Amino acid sequence: MDRKSAILITFATAAFGLSACAAQHSQLSLLETAWLAADGQLEALSSEPHVDREALFVAAMDSELADHYASPESLRNDLLAGEFLFEAPLLLGGQAAKAGISCHSCHVNGTDNPHFLFPAISGEAGTADTTHSFFSKSLGNQTFDPIVIPDLTMADKVDHSMKSGELEAFLTTIIIGEFSGAAAPSSTLAPIATYVRALRLSGPRQEPIRNPRSLTQDFTDLRLAVDQAMHRARNAESELAALLLSSGQSQIRSIHERVNRTSHTHLRNWLIERSREMGALRQRLNARDPDAQNQLAALQERLRSVPDITDAEADSLYNPEVLAKALRQ
Repeated sequence: MDRKSAILITFATAAFGLSACAAQHSQLSLLETAWLAADGQLEALSSEPHVDREALFVAAMDSELADHYASPESLRNDLLAGEFLFEAPLLLGGQAAKAGISCHSCHVNGTDNPHFLFPAISGEAGTADTTHSFFSKSLGNQTFDPIVIPDLTMADKVDHSMKSGELEAFLTTIIIGEFSGAAAPSSTLAPIATYVRALRLSGPRQEPIRNPRSLTQDFTDLRLAVDQAMHRARNAESELAALLLSSGQSQIRSIHERVNRTSHTHLRNWLIERSREMGALRQRLNARDPDAQNQLAALQERLRSVPDITDAEADSLYNPEVLAKALRQ
């Protein structure tokens, strides 16, 4: 390992640790701040580009994608699964997983991220050195050569047609080559590729609409990710179900970081319990435990009985005013 990579690993361990003692003396302990440019943090953390899931589905149904699915519902399920896998750091593995970085971190909703600024990996904001040995064991070239993060929804050198299979090969190269992750099975690659293809098919880019980050929406997405995990478990896709639960754990981490640590201790503790439950379930799924589906059903029920969050958003980092004040401190 070269000296630069050793320094980066030390930095990553310190900056991205998820233990409860992290950032005790800070008003702000959002993991994303470690790879977001300071002048773009408020926008990036308080809002996100809008993705119309129904428009993605309609675009996919009106394309060759529909011919490869037994039913519209199976296509819709793959679009949802692909979206949540896109946000799962565990998919990339290696140092990216330790840092909590997913495909979505660099390619927000499949596009780019003009605010991405990872120490020693980025040049200007919105760039990354994809051949740095910190992330890649095989592609590291000992040269600092960051490139602009590409928009995956725009035309490029990768053929997105189903027939060519180039997109699946490209995704595999990113996971294994750029991030030193484990080879993903076809059952995992298929929904991610479908999601990326649908993003391109949904039409030319227009002036982006940004939605406020919402505690309610984040809980909705958390339930949807777990519902997808159950769907995959029932289809005997245990490995995929476990990976979807890891995406759910990342969502819980993000919610937990934003909720006020003094006024909503009960909700924060509830979130920790659910994350631990998901971790245990992932082990059961990977071990092909026949009782995993029953445990997943129990988790789904608990997620439908969330503690009262009526007042949790107002004094949390979901509130742009609270967030802006914390960023200034």
